[in-house]
Amino acid sequence: MPSISLTSLLHVARAGLRSQQLNVDAVANNFANINTTGYKRSRAEFHELLSDRLEAPPEGSGRISGQAAGSVLVDNQRIFNQGLIQQSENEWDMAIEGDGFFLVQMPDGSTAYTRDGSFRLDGEGQLTNINGYFLVPNITLPPDTEQTLINTDGTVMVRHRGETEPETIATIELARFANNSGLEKIGENLFKPTDASGEAQLAQPGTEGYGQVVSYALEASNVELSNEVVDLIGAQRAYSLIARAMETSDEMLSIANQLR
Repeated sequence: MPSISLTSLLHVARAGLRSQQLNVDAVANNFANINTTGYKRSRAEFHELLSDRLEAPPEGSGRISGQAAGSVLVDNQRIFNQGLIQQSENEWDMAIEGDGFFLVQMPDGSTAYTRDGSFRLDGEGQLTNINGYFLVPNITLPPDTEQTLINTDGTVMVRHRGETEPETIATIELARFANNSGLEKIGENLFKPTDASGEAQLAQPGTEGYGQVVSYALEASNVELSNEVVDLIGAQRAYSLIARAMETSDEMLSIANQLR
Protein backbone atom coordinates (compact mmCIF):
# COMPACT_ATOMS: atom_id res chain seq x y z
CA MET A 1 0.00 0.00 0.00
CA PRO A 2 1.48 3.36 -0.95
CA SER A 3 2.28 5.78 1.86
CA ILE A 4 0.52 9.12 2.15
CA SER A 5 2.82 12.09 1.98
CA LEU A 6 2.60 15.10 4.28
CA THR A 7 1.49 17.33 1.40
CA SER A 8 -1.27 14.84 0.64
CA LEU A 9 -2.42 15.03 4.26
CA LEU A 10 -2.66 18.80 3.93
CA HIS A 11 -4.90 18.44 0.88
CA VAL A 12 -7.12 15.92 2.71
CA ALA A 13 -7.37 18.18 5.76
CA ARG A 14 -8.23 21.18 3.61
CA ALA A 15 -11.08 19.27 1.97
CA GLY A 16 -12.30 18.14 5.40
CA LEU A 17 -12.27 21.69 6.78
CA ARG A 18 -14.28 22.90 3.82
CA SER A 19 -16.82 20.10 4.29
CA GLN A 20 -17.27 20.75 8.01
CA GLN A 21 -17.64 24.48 7.40
CA LEU A 22 -20.48 23.74 4.97
CA ASN A 23 -21.97 21.39 7.56
CA VAL A 24 -21.91 24.15 10.18
CA ASP A 25 -23.48 26.55 7.65
CA ALA A 26 -26.38 24.14 7.05
CA VAL A 27 -27.01 23.72 10.79
CA ALA A 28 -26.78 27.49 11.35
CA ASN A 29 -29.37 28.06 8.61
CA ASN A 30 -31.70 25.62 10.37
CA PHE A 31 -31.23 27.56 13.60
CA ALA A 32 -31.99 30.83 11.83
CA ASN A 33 -35.28 29.44 10.47
CA ILE A 34 -36.53 27.71 13.60
CA ASN A 35 -39.47 30.16 13.71
CA THR A 36 -40.09 30.31 9.95
CA THR A 37 -43.56 29.04 9.07
CA GLY A 38 -43.49 25.83 7.03
CA TYR A 39 -39.67 25.72 6.91
CA LYS A 40 -38.12 22.31 6.24
CA ARG A 41 -34.71 21.63 7.74
CA SER A 42 -31.75 20.82 5.51
CA ARG A 43 -29.03 18.23 6.05
CA ALA A 44 -25.60 18.41 4.48
CA GLU A 45 -24.59 15.13 2.83
CA PHE A 46 -21.02 14.24 1.93
CA HIS A 47 -19.17 11.65 -0.12
CA GLU A 48 -15.65 10.38 0.19
CA LEU A 49 -13.45 12.14 -2.33
CA LEU A 50 -10.88 10.16 -4.29
CA SER A 51 -8.17 11.78 -6.35
CA ASP A 52 -9.15 9.80 -9.46
CA ARG A 53 -12.57 11.54 -9.35
CA LEU A 54 -10.80 14.85 -9.84
CA GLU A 55 -8.46 16.16 -12.46
CA ALA A 56 -4.96 14.72 -12.43
CA PRO A 57 -3.32 15.32 -9.01
CA PRO A 58 -1.23 18.50 -9.09
CA GLU A 59 2.49 17.94 -9.53
CA GLY A 60 4.17 17.78 -6.15
CA SER A 61 0.92 17.15 -4.25
CA GLY A 62 2.03 13.69 -3.20
CA ARG A 63 -1.32 12.17 -4.19
CA ILE A 64 -1.77 9.22 -6.52
CA SER A 65 -4.76 7.98 -8.49
CA GLY A 66 -7.46 6.39 -6.32
CA GLN A 67 -5.99 7.72 -3.08
CA ALA A 68 -8.31 9.26 -0.48
CA ALA A 69 -8.53 13.01 -0.88
CA GLY A 70 -10.98 14.05 1.84
CA SER A 71 -14.71 14.63 1.51
CA VAL A 72 -16.98 16.73 -0.68
CA LEU A 73 -20.49 18.12 -0.27
CA VAL A 74 -22.89 16.43 -2.69
CA ASP A 75 -26.25 17.78 -1.52
CA ASN A 76 -28.13 19.87 1.02
CA GLN A 77 -31.09 17.54 1.38
CA ARG A 78 -34.43 18.89 2.59
CA ILE A 79 -36.21 16.85 5.26
CA PHE A 80 -39.96 17.14 4.70
CA ASN A 81 -41.22 15.78 8.00
CA GLN A 82 -44.50 17.25 9.24
CA GLY A 83 -44.10 20.31 11.45
CA LEU A 84 -46.26 21.05 14.47
CA ILE A 85 -49.62 22.62 13.55
CA GLN A 86 -50.25 25.73 15.63
CA GLN A 87 -53.48 27.68 16.00
CA SER A 88 -53.74 31.15 14.49
CA GLU A 89 -56.16 34.07 14.80
CA ASN A 90 -56.08 34.93 11.09
CA GLU A 91 -59.00 33.40 9.17
CA TRP A 92 -56.85 32.99 6.03
CA ASP A 93 -53.96 31.19 7.69
CA MET A 94 -53.89 27.55 6.58
CA ALA A 95 -51.81 24.50 7.38
CA ILE A 96 -51.50 21.21 5.52
CA GLU A 97 -51.85 18.16 7.71
CA GLY A 98 -50.22 15.44 5.64
CA ASP A 99 -48.56 15.46 2.23
CA GLY A 100 -48.89 18.29 -0.25
CA PHE A 101 -47.96 21.86 -1.13
CA PHE A 102 -49.90 25.06 -1.75
CA LEU A 103 -49.53 26.57 -5.23
CA VAL A 104 -48.66 30.24 -5.74
CA GLN A 105 -48.23 32.24 -8.93
CA MET A 106 -44.87 33.96 -9.36
CA PRO A 107 -44.53 37.40 -11.01
CA ASP A 108 -43.27 35.75 -14.24
CA GLY A 109 -46.42 33.61 -14.44
CA SER A 110 -44.76 30.37 -13.33
CA THR A 111 -46.00 28.30 -10.38
CA ALA A 112 -44.07 27.74 -7.16
CA TYR A 113 -44.92 25.47 -4.26
CA THR A 114 -44.86 26.03 -0.51
CA ARG A 115 -45.86 24.61 2.86
CA ASP A 116 -46.22 28.14 4.23
CA GLY A 117 -49.95 28.84 4.52
CA SER A 118 -49.67 32.46 5.66
CA PHE A 119 -52.23 34.01 3.31
CA ARG A 120 -53.84 37.46 3.27
CA LEU A 121 -56.38 39.42 1.25
CA ASP A 122 -55.05 42.23 -0.93
CA GLY A 123 -56.88 45.48 -1.67
CA GLU A 124 -59.00 43.83 -4.36
CA GLY A 125 -60.10 40.92 -2.19
CA GLN A 126 -57.72 38.40 -3.79
CA LEU A 127 -55.92 35.82 -1.69
CA THR A 128 -52.11 36.19 -1.67
CA ASN A 129 -49.22 34.96 0.44
CA ILE A 130 -47.18 37.36 2.57
CA ASN A 131 -44.98 38.21 -0.45
CA GLY A 132 -47.99 39.21 -2.56
CA TYR A 133 -48.04 36.10 -4.79
CA PHE A 134 -51.52 34.90 -5.71
CA LEU A 135 -52.78 31.56 -4.47
CA VAL A 136 -53.50 29.11 -7.33
CA PRO A 137 -56.31 28.75 -8.25
CA ASN A 138 -57.01 32.43 -7.72
CA ILE A 139 -59.59 33.19 -5.05
CA THR A 140 -61.39 36.54 -5.01
CA LEU A 141 -63.95 37.33 -2.33
CA PRO A 142 -67.22 38.98 -3.42
CA PRO A 143 -67.58 42.54 -2.07
CA ASP A 144 -70.64 41.60 -0.01
CA THR A 145 -68.91 38.75 1.86
CA GLU A 146 -69.88 38.70 5.51
CA GLN A 147 -68.39 35.38 6.66
CA THR A 148 -65.92 32.85 5.25
CA LEU A 149 -65.22 29.20 5.89
CA ILE A 150 -62.43 26.93 4.61
CA ASN A 151 -63.17 23.22 4.90
CA THR A 152 -60.63 20.43 5.29
CA ASP A 153 -61.28 19.36 1.67
CA GLY A 154 -60.16 22.80 0.45
CA THR A 155 -63.60 24.18 -0.41
CA VAL A 156 -63.87 27.91 0.28
CA MET A 157 -67.35 29.04 1.29
CA VAL A 158 -68.70 32.54 1.87
CA ARG A 159 -71.92 33.86 3.29
CA HIS A 160 -73.17 36.94 1.52
CA ARG A 161 -74.57 39.89 3.46
CA GLY A 162 -78.22 39.41 4.19
CA GLU A 163 -78.22 35.69 3.40
CA THR A 164 -78.21 32.66 5.71
CA GLU A 165 -76.83 29.89 3.48
CA PRO A 166 -73.13 29.89 2.49
CA GLU A 167 -71.96 29.51 -1.12
CA THR A 168 -68.88 27.64 -2.38
CA ILE A 169 -66.77 30.04 -4.46
CA ALA A 170 -63.54 28.03 -4.97
CA THR A 171 -61.65 24.86 -4.13
CA ILE A 172 -58.01 24.94 -3.06
CA GLU A 173 -55.74 22.40 -4.76
CA LEU A 174 -52.66 20.71 -3.35
CA ALA A 175 -49.61 19.45 -5.24
CA ARG A 176 -47.63 16.29 -4.58
CA PHE A 177 -44.30 15.12 -6.01
CA ALA A 178 -42.78 11.69 -6.47
CA ASN A 179 -39.66 12.88 -4.60
CA ASN A 180 -40.00 15.95 -2.37
CA SER A 181 -36.27 15.96 -1.66
CA GLY A 182 -35.63 16.64 -5.34
CA LEU A 183 -37.41 20.01 -5.22
CA GLU A 184 -35.30 23.11 -5.82
CA LYS A 185 -35.33 25.72 -3.07
CA ILE A 186 -35.77 29.19 -4.63
CA GLY A 187 -36.07 31.31 -1.48
CA GLU A 188 -39.04 32.92 0.27
CA ASN A 189 -40.05 29.46 1.52
CA LEU A 190 -40.83 28.41 -2.07
CA PHE A 191 -39.85 25.41 -4.16
CA LYS A 192 -39.82 24.56 -7.84
CA PRO A 193 -39.89 21.09 -9.41
CA THR A 194 -36.87 19.49 -11.04
CA ASP A 195 -36.24 16.28 -12.95
CA ALA A 196 -35.36 14.69 -9.60
CA SER A 197 -38.67 15.67 -7.98
CA GLY A 198 -40.92 14.86 -10.92
CA GLU A 199 -43.83 16.98 -12.12
CA ALA A 200 -46.50 18.27 -9.75
CA GLN A 201 -49.57 16.06 -9.35
CA LEU A 202 -52.63 18.09 -8.37
CA ALA A 203 -55.69 16.99 -6.43
CA GLN A 204 -58.24 18.24 -3.94
CA PRO A 205 -57.18 18.08 -0.28
CA GLY A 206 -58.30 14.88 1.41
CA THR A 207 -57.89 12.83 -1.76
CA GLU A 208 -56.04 9.57 -1.10
CA GLY A 209 -52.40 10.36 -0.39
CA TYR A 210 -53.01 14.11 -0.04
CA GLY A 211 -53.18 16.03 3.21
CA GLN A 212 -56.07 18.04 4.58
CA VAL A 213 -56.30 21.80 4.96
CA VAL A 214 -56.57 23.13 8.50
CA SER A 215 -57.89 26.69 8.72
CA TYR A 216 -56.98 29.18 11.43
CA ALA A 217 -53.65 27.34 11.73
CA LEU A 218 -50.04 27.37 10.53
CA GLU A 219 -47.42 24.64 10.24
CA ALA A 220 -44.36 25.40 12.34
CA SER A 221 -40.78 24.70 11.23
CA ASN A 222 -39.77 21.05 11.60
CA VAL A 223 -36.40 22.04 13.10
CA GLU A 224 -35.75 20.25 16.41
CA LEU A 225 -33.51 22.43 18.56
CA SER A 226 -31.93 19.52 20.47
CA ASN A 227 -31.01 17.65 17.28
CA GLU A 228 -29.46 20.74 15.73
CA VAL A 229 -27.36 21.38 18.85
CA VAL A 230 -26.01 17.82 18.68
CA ASP A 231 -25.22 18.20 14.96
CA LEU A 232 -23.51 21.55 15.57
CA ILE A 233 -21.33 20.15 18.39
CA GLY A 234 -20.32 17.20 16.18
CA ALA A 235 -19.42 19.47 13.27
CA GLN A 236 -17.42 21.83 15.49
CA ARG A 237 -15.47 18.96 17.05
CA ALA A 238 -14.71 17.48 13.65
CA TYR A 239 -13.56 20.89 12.42
CA SER A 240 -11.25 21.28 15.44
CA LEU A 241 -9.74 17.81 14.97
CA ILE A 242 -9.13 18.35 11.26
CA ALA A 243 -7.59 21.77 11.96
CA ARG A 244 -5.27 20.13 14.49
CA ALA A 245 -4.30 17.46 11.95
CA MET A 246 -3.51 20.17 9.39
CA GLU A 247 -1.41 22.06 11.96
CA THR A 248 0.53 18.91 12.88
CA SER A 249 1.14 18.05 9.21
CA ASP A 250 2.38 21.57 8.57
CA GLU A 251 4.77 21.36 11.55
CA MET A 252 6.12 17.99 10.35
CA LEU A 253 6.57 19.35 6.83
CA SER A 254 8.46 22.33 8.20
CA ILE A 255 10.77 20.02 10.18
CA ALA A 256 11.36 17.86 7.09
CA ASN A 257 12.32 20.91 5.05
CA GLN A 258 14.80 22.02 7.72
CA LEU A 259 16.49 18.59 7.66
CA ARG A 260 17.26 18.82 3.95
